[in-house]
Amino acid sequence: MAVRTFGHCVTGSLDLIGIVAICLIYIPLSASSSVPEAAVFRHYNKERPISYGIQLPEGRAPFAFGHVLAEDLMSYLQEDPHGPFLNQSVPLVKWGFEEDTINEELESIWKADWHATAFWGTSKIFVPRVDKFLPSRQPPLRILAFLEAFRQVSGRAWSRILDGLQSLSRSDEELELKEIVRIFCKSLREQSHFCGVEAQIWQGGQLVMDSHTDGATSLLHLSLTLGGHRTLRIGHFKERHSPYRPQDNRRRGRPPGDEVSVWNEAAYAQDELWDIPQSTGSVYLTSPFCFEHGVRYEGDAPVFALQCRFAFANFSEAQLVNGQRTGNMRRVAEVVSDALVTAVDKIELRLPTLEEHFA
Repeated sequence: MAVRTFGHCVTGSLDLIGIVAICLIYIPLSASSSVPEAAVFRHYNKERPISYGIQLPEGRAPFAFGHVLAEDLMSYLQEDPHGPFLNQSVPLVKWGFEEDTINEELESIWKADWHATAFWGTSKIFVPRVDKFLPSRQPPLRILAFLEAFRQVSGRAWSRILDGLQSLSRSDEELELKEIVRIFCKSLREQSHFCGVEAQIWQGGQLVMDSHTDGATSLLHLSLTLGGHRTLRIGHFKERHSPYRPQDNRRRGRPPGDEVSVWNEAAYAQDELWDIPQSTGSVYLTSPFCFEHGVRYEGDAPVFALQCRFAFANFSEAQLVNGQRTGNMRRVAEVVSDALVTAVDKIELRLPTLEEHFA
């Protein structure tokens, strides 16, 4: 069996089994093999792969949305016998889960924050949901190895983003833009994209999450539904300067938000809202920093999901970029969206497959 490692020295808290898992899980296809169609990301909106979201200086933020269905692979991750999702009798606190209260009725989702790399010495990362720099632990080995493999098999896509950001920095003398670009380029070189993992468990029932936009850690965001069913609703626009529909009150209802809630259907034209089902095996890659969105949970079955973002190990850098809603961030988002569209078109963006794992 041909085996490829990732070209790093393994450090951290992995035991011997974990080291073997990381080294063996990525077995690349031979040069003569074709990429399995089932593993390839597709544009959600084929006719218009670039959409526009929130209003920023100089126009709305552009974003791409790629998706793929991989039920066997996501079930494999969920059914890790050493993880928290298969055996609910294992205390969730063992994996760092805590209840995150959603609303005044005290409904809560269990959430944990993980750093998903075997080659990173730090145990602290910036956690965007609480805007703090906090200790974190590695995820279960199957998830850790999957994310390492995904970064490898889709490496050309990340190189496109890196090349585009470097070109942007060279073509503009603005110091703030250069610093923003430097931070994201550093993160890509260190392979910290998708390293900040928020694991989520909803025990079942009906729930509608507040409409919101994410911080800049989600400028490149991978979402995995390991089990259950939920619906992602996105507010999107066709043009960079598309207006909102006129309204007396556009606010979400609680400060400091000034965008339109996606649950306020009177605020959008019919074709400006997407309801995208997320069931076991659903995977999407996009930039929730760029658009207003909300999630609706449905059904009695538990929902297991992972939200994988940039992991910033430097708190000052995280603070600098995460809350920015500037024209510079719009330009960075433009580089990311253009690169993702090209990567999907050229079949460079894909998941590692179970066949590769066990070939």
